[in-house]
Amino acid sequence: MTYLSQLRWQDAADIILVAVIIYQVLLFLKGTQAIQVLAGMFLLFLLYLGARRLELFTLEWLLDGIVRSFLLIVIILFQADIRRVLSRMGRKALAPADSSEPMILEEICDAVETLASQRIGALIILERQIGLSNYMEGAVKLDALVTKELLVSLFWPHTPTHDGAVIIQGDRIIAAGCLLPLSASAELDPTLGTRHRAAVGLSENSDALALVVSETYGQVSLARGGKIIRNLSRLQLRQTLKDIVEPLAGKRGTWIERLIRFFGAP
Repeated sequence: MTYLSQLRWQDAADIILVAVIIYQVLLFLKGTQAIQVLAGMFLLFLLYLGARRLELFTLEWLLDGIVRSFLLIVIILFQADIRRVLSRMGRKALAPADSSEPMILEEICDAVETLASQRIGALIILERQIGLSNYMEGAVKLDALVTKELLVSLFWPHTPTHDGAVIIQGDRIIAAGCLLPLSASAELDPTLGTRHRAAVGLSENSDALALVVSETYGQVSLARGGKIIRNLSRLQLRQTLKDIVEPLAGKRGTWIERLIRFFGAP
C-alpha cells in the first residue's frame, strides 16, 4: 500500500506503455521462427548465469560477449521484420482521415473479375483486426501497393506464388504464396477444392476476409466467420466488401478506441 500511495501518473503510464510494447512483440512473434531464435538466446542467457554462479570463468567469458550484444544480435537477425513493422506504424500514424479503402476494393474487384474471366485460381486474404503474421512463414514477403496488375501477376499460372494465398494489410500486399489451414467442417460442400477449404479454415481462426476464384468454374466466393458465399458477381462482391470493410475504416470512436486500434494486433 505504501508503494501504491507513492505511484505517480507517469509511473502508471510507463507501465502501460511497456505492457503494450511487450504485448505487440509477442503478437508479432507468435507462430514464427523468431520465437525459436529468442528461446535459444534465452537458454544462452540462463547458461551464462549458471556459469557465472558456478565460477566457470572460461564459459562465462565466452558467453559474456553474446549477452552484452543481445540487442544488436536481435536487430541484425530481424532487421527486415522490424523495418516492416515500423513502416506499417508510420503509415498508420500519417494516414489521412479519409481512408483509401474504396480505391483498394476497386483494384481487388477488378483483379478478381479478370482472374475469374480467365479461370485462373486465386486466394486473396484481407487482414482486419487479428494479425496473420504466423501464416507468412516461408512465404514471399512483399510491401507493395495493391493493384490489379500485381494481383493478377501473382496468381498467373506457373509462377511460384500461384498456388498460395496473398495477404493484404490495408492498402499493401505484404506476402504471397502463403499456406493456410484447411477447414475440417463437415458442413462444407464436399466438392469444394483446397482453395475454398483454406479460405474457410482461415476465416474460422481469424476475422479476415478470404476471396476465392475457382480455377474450374471461374466462380468467385467470399469466406467470412467460417461461412462461405459462393458464385458472387462483381457487383455483389463489391457491395459485400464495402458493407464489411468501409464501416470499420471510417469508424472514429473515442480517443481511447482510436489509440487501441492504433496499437492493434500486427
